[in-house]
Amino acid sequence: MSFLYPSFLFALTAVTIPIIIHLFNFRRYKTVYFSNVRFLREVKEKTDSRSQLKHLLILLARILAICFLVFAFAQPYLKGKTAVTVGKKAVSIFIDNSFSMGLLGMDVPLLEQAKLKATQLVDAFGADDLFQLLTEDFEGRHMRLVDKEEMLNLIKEVQPSSRTQSVADIISRQKQALNNSGGTQKIMFLLSDFQKNFSDFTVVKPDSAYAINLVPLRGQGAANLFIDSCWMESPVQVAGQSNKLFISISNSGDQPVENGRMTLKINDETKAISDFTIPDKGAAIDTISFTISESGWNRAELSLIDNPITFDDTYFFAYPIAKNINVMIINENISNPYLNALFAKNDFFIFRESLWNQLDYSDLSKQHFVILNGLQQMPSGLGAEIKKFIEKGGNVLIFPNSSADISSYNTFLQSINADLLIEFRPQKKSVSSINTLDKVFTDVFQQAPQNLSMPGSSGNFLFSKRTTTNASALMKYSNGDYFMVKYNYGSGIFYLSAVPLDKDYTDLPVNAVFAPLIYKMAISKESSSSISFTIGKNNLIKIQTDLSKDDQLLRIQGHNQEFIPSQRPIGNEIQLSLNNEINQSGIYALSDPNNEVKSYVAMNYNRKESDLQFLSNDELKKAVSPLKIKVIENANRDLGEIAAGQHLGLPLWKVSVIFVLLFITLEIVLLKFWK
Repeated sequence: MSFLYPSFLFALTAVTIPIIIHLFNFRRYKTVYFSNVRFLREVKEKTDSRSQLKHLLILLARILAICFLVFAFAQPYLKGKTAVTVGKKAVSIFIDNSFSMGLLGMDVPLLEQAKLKATQLVDAFGADDLFQLLTEDFEGRHMRLVDKEEMLNLIKEVQPSSRTQSVADIISRQKQALNNSGGTQKIMFLLSDFQKNFSDFTVVKPDSAYAINLVPLRGQGAANLFIDSCWMESPVQVAGQSNKLFISISNSGDQPVENGRMTLKINDETKAISDFTIPDKGAAIDTISFTISESGWNRAELSLIDNPITFDDTYFFAYPIAKNINVMIINENISNPYLNALFAKNDFFIFRESLWNQLDYSDLSKQHFVILNGLQQMPSGLGAEIKKFIEKGGNVLIFPNSSADISSYNTFLQSINADLLIEFRPQKKSVSSINTLDKVFTDVFQQAPQNLSMPGSSGNFLFSKRTTTNASALMKYSNGDYFMVKYNYGSGIFYLSAVPLDKDYTDLPVNAVFAPLIYKMAISKESSSSISFTIGKNNLIKIQTDLSKDDQLLRIQGHNQEFIPSQRPIGNEIQLSLNNEINQSGIYALSDPNNEVKSYVAMNYNRKESDLQFLSNDELKKAVSPLKIKVIENANRDLGEIAAGQHLGLPLWKVSVIFVLLFITLEIVLLKFWK
């Protein structure tokens, strides 16, 4: 047995006080004369013996009470495996306040249990020790060490958070704070449910300078039903058209979910309700069909009902509905009647045309779809602007002239990594196949056509078919030559026709596929902008807008937050960077200085927290055994007592206090009841 504060043992000299009192407190007897004391002698001898025994027991009780009182102040302990360091301690306590800590354990959320355990830990240490509180938020104010009283107040303030950190980052941050403490002993506690997604101990390096303790908290059951993600079937939404929304739903529980219900709200109105079934520990893709009715930005919300983990029961997304599509046709000399008939009388398309030698290049950036019709050659300046337009997300379709300058065309085609033109060969051929799986033909055919009349031609360009291109044939001749081919370049799409749009060379303009083909080329996007973003990730948001002044900045507003994000203009586009500014899921407005909403941004919580798979105690001990990290398994006990037992050996000061009370009680009993 050892003592934490052995200097208090000098107080044992106080045991001389009851001894002195016992020796000098002799009782004076009064002499009484009797005629015959023969009968009293035996009684006197017996009474003196009992009185002497009583006084000795009282003396012993007083001595032992004083001894154990001194022991209590000296704090005795039985030495354990860990050596005890006398002096100021620096203690870092991590409380996992992620959403998974909302699981119930002993009928209370695990987060509340963690806060209680953290309080017990703080109470187990001395008033002169220093403490650090750390949570998933990694707040700057938690990097300083505080005293005992402030630490207890900080623990009370901990609230659930959408943030998640890896166990390696947590331990590293604790070490960073403790290194500046000046404490003689550095102790770390991690109170968590230790989800597998964030508990990779293989990247943690062993360090004997720190005493690291893991406190696993276990919830009752780990079932969770959640919306993982969603996406639109078509990357571009058009008002009045039907669209399909695909929703990925996951079930981490041991029981299947039958007759689950999904609700879709758009602009705060319920648009659709869908029932679904998911197997245990499985996932499913649910589909909701709805008609897009409102142009402009639409704010949408998917929701289901599940308890007790609810943060992932709602999924927000926002998407724009184009009011109009800007289309420009660049002609060699005369307008094309077929293209004019397609666009000129359709209010959805804002249509304009220009001769190639009268084109204002600044107008290109305002277009969505550009058609180069029958150009004799591709000027280098026009080719550079068209390349830039495709890179930034524009769609371009070229119908070459039958007598085109192949060299000028190939210079442009090579710059965007497309196949080159070889020659124009007059010959009659018919299209034999249509790539109905391509997005251009989505919703054009309800099923694969069997006897569709295919377009033909009396002459066509031959292509080089380079292996380095990403060519995707939309329509092909029976010999495999391209009739219409698509290339992805940058953020846009480039379409190249093998035939001029001239009735002398092809019947494509009067074929049934012509109108839907050109319409879908105009509105299609190979990849649309994200309809939702994840909180806590580095999100790059692109907004198609043009602020009138360079010093005007977009602001994000919503859910009692308003701030100016990092942003930079690129042409008619503004790129915004979001890191950790937003903490609450929902839909946020992007507004200009005049409070005009330019866009909406949907933010959702990270779904990694939704996967309720945890390391068991055995798995945890196996993972940390090479690191010499301790796992406190019996977390239902008072954590303060366990911690004291680990770092001070087996503390005995409470036992000493009990013996003090016991011997005081014994003295009272002897004085009162032993007559």
